[in-house]
Amino acid sequence: MRNADTVLYSVRLPEADDIHRNIYCDTQIALMHHPDMAAAVTYLNPVLGMPHFLMSTLSVFLAIGLIVLVLYLSICWLRCQTAGQQELEERARRILNGERESVMHGSVREWPVNASGAIDQLLSDLTAAREERSRVDALIRAFAAQDAQTGLSNRLFFDNQLTTQLEDIEDVGTHGIVMMIRVPDFETLQEMHGYHGTIQEYRNTLVNLLSNFVMRYPGALLARYYSNDFTVLLPHRTLKDADSIAAQLVKSIDILPVTPLIDREDILHIGICAYRSGQSSEQVMESVQDATRNAVLQGGNGWCVFDRQVPDKGRGSVKWRTLLELTLARGGPRLYQKPAVTREGVVHHREMMSRIYDGAQELLAAEYMPLVQQLGLAASYDRQLIARILELSVSWPEETLAMPMSVDSLLQKPFIRWLQDALLQCPKQQRQRILFELAEADVCQYIGRLRPALNLVLGLGCRLAVTQAGSTLVSTTYIKSLPVEMIKLHPGLVRSLERRPENQLFVQSLTEACKGTQTIVFAAGVRTKEEWQTLLEKGVYGGQGDFFAASLSVGDELKKYSPRYRV
Repeated sequence: MRNADTVLYSVRLPEADDIHRNIYCDTQIALMHHPDMAAAVTYLNPVLGMPHFLMSTLSVFLAIGLIVLVLYLSICWLRCQTAGQQELEERARRILNGERESVMHGSVREWPVNASGAIDQLLSDLTAAREERSRVDALIRAFAAQDAQTGLSNRLFFDNQLTTQLEDIEDVGTHGIVMMIRVPDFETLQEMHGYHGTIQEYRNTLVNLLSNFVMRYPGALLARYYSNDFTVLLPHRTLKDADSIAAQLVKSIDILPVTPLIDREDILHIGICAYRSGQSSEQVMESVQDATRNAVLQGGNGWCVFDRQVPDKGRGSVKWRTLLELTLARGGPRLYQKPAVTREGVVHHREMMSRIYDGAQELLAAEYMPLVQQLGLAASYDRQLIARILELSVSWPEETLAMPMSVDSLLQKPFIRWLQDALLQCPKQQRQRILFELAEADVCQYIGRLRPALNLVLGLGCRLAVTQAGSTLVSTTYIKSLPVEMIKLHPGLVRSLERRPENQLFVQSLTEACKGTQTIVFAAGVRTKEEWQTLLEKGVYGGQGDFFAASLSVGDELKKYSPRYRV
């Protein structure tokens, strides 16, 4: 500190020597209260003096760096040690989320090893048990509906389907054709001539021929009725159609192998009978048996028609196309709704059903939809139906609406893109009240190709239902592989269920297969209290049919439907 040229006070740090003079800076600061005095300050340059301090603190930095390195290596070691536990935890989480098929076997790095091996073993046992359960379900279905020798539907299943057709649940005047095909008595031929292997092979070839031939016609059912009698149910067909089908079937036997034991000119004798709603199944079968006997008496391969003066309701493909395109141009089919009720009597959803008017009467979807698919109009019909039902769901904010979907549409990419755009325009709450229905046979046949489309629809919040369960002999593994919310039994299984133990066994096996999943079972076509009580005893969650409420037309004006029904 200076006063003019006089030094009043001076302090010199020992390290401020002349050798390090270049890293110091000098400055003078005038004192505010003593203007004639000034403080001369020498300080270390913060930039030039950094190395000097680094040298003195190098040991500290080295110690800190060593600690950080040890911590890093420790964390890496801990990660390596716990990586197996994390993988095991991740696999357990995926198992809880239902992804069992993709995590059947864990990584070799999983730890603890015994826990990982135990999970692998349990998953393997669960898969084996599921496959065994699937085989048992298939055997139960076969017991209820399949003929043991030919693999076709049996007489009981055929009678159930025919009775369902004749009862005409929707009261629209159903009609169709029943054909009985009488073939040679192969068991008698074996007893007379032997040649067990040759005759059995010929019989199997003939059965395969009949099966492949009937598969051409949508909705047709082939069954073994007696030992050497096969029946074909052709809903919504006419006698004119039956004549054409019989003629083609007689011509198709030319591909059968030649055997000296069987006369190829006397193999098929076909009886044909038309049916309409209101008849009894016994009356129809007596008529078709009379026609078959007449065909046998005529001799040779041929057919005979039992004429009951049934009105011909058929129309050609040109008339069908005209009617269907006209229906589309007028805004689509007429809509009907039928509630599905839980065991508590609360409406679970309302199934939307469509009918078209041909100028004289209404036609059910079961009659015209095969023609819609055959003529390539399925996507147009489904697009129009979905658009109308989405509009209705806005007007009914508290109702869940179920709509049937065609597999032909879901397998078309343009339709999927349109469906995605249509659903994205709806609020999430509205999408969650949409239930898409697919037939069980279609789901099992096209499950691989349908999976991307179903994942898209379900990802948008919509729900999935499988209908017509039990109408065909298929596996129930789709319950585990698809997020199916509801399975609806075919009306033929529900008919007089209290008197049919084989159908009761099938219903109970289906409800047991759904345990442990989110899937519930509903019954369609419930008509009596006895049927409903039996269904409840077998674990069915809800039902639908005239026992609860009949189908009601959905008009332009909005109606308030009851949320509860008697059960």
